[in-house]
Amino acid sequence: MVTALKNTAGDYITIQSGESCNLTGTVKSTEGVTITSLTTFTITLYDATSGAIINSRNKQNINGVNGGTFTSGDYVLELDSSDTTAVGDIEDDTTQDRIARFEFTYDDGDSTRTGIDEFSFKIEKMKTTIGVGSGANEITLTVTDSSANPVAEATVYVTTDLAGQNVVAGPVITNVSGVTPTLFLDAGTYYSFSSHADYTFTNPQTVTVS
Repeated sequence: MVTALKNTAGDYITIQSGESCNLTGTVKSTEGVTITSLTTFTITLYDATSGAIINSRNKQNINGVNGGTFTSGDYVLELDSSDTTAVGDIEDDTTQDRIARFEFTYDDGDSTRTGIDEFSFKIEKMKTTIGVGSGANEITLTVTDSSANPVAEATVYVTTDLAGQNVVAGPVITNVSGVTPTLFLDAGTYYSFSSHADYTFTNPQTVTVS
């Protein structure tokens, strides 16, 4: 049975794709007693949907190596960007489940016992941003409402197509005057898209850079 990981505040964990984090816990026996000495301690890290092994962590030793420490029953496993990067072609602002399978063996005085714990946490792919563009010309855009009043904190992005798919600048946020940060675009025809929770805009607007 897979257990969803929580943080110290009791909230379920979501890790941004490529973000470093630590997994911590306590190893216990079948009787629920903390185990202070392990014979072996390994991690298998994989994508829940595809089963793909992440960062070659397939039954990898973490007993004092490979980012793992074990002291008096408690463990810490350091995960870096290679462990938390989203796999496959997933959309921005979506998540995928990652599974950490801990396997350990210990001597209970009579025989060698084996324990397996599986934990899940979500990997979120953040929205891809282009920034302010990389063209040769500097421009700003102003967002106004239907009465020509400037709209602050509007989100604006610029594309080369009417459908709004090929983004070349943004998303950026307008200031109190409704003006975007300086955008850098090459000469040509572009299309701007604006949004705000409290306003409705006509999108797209044609932008000509010369």
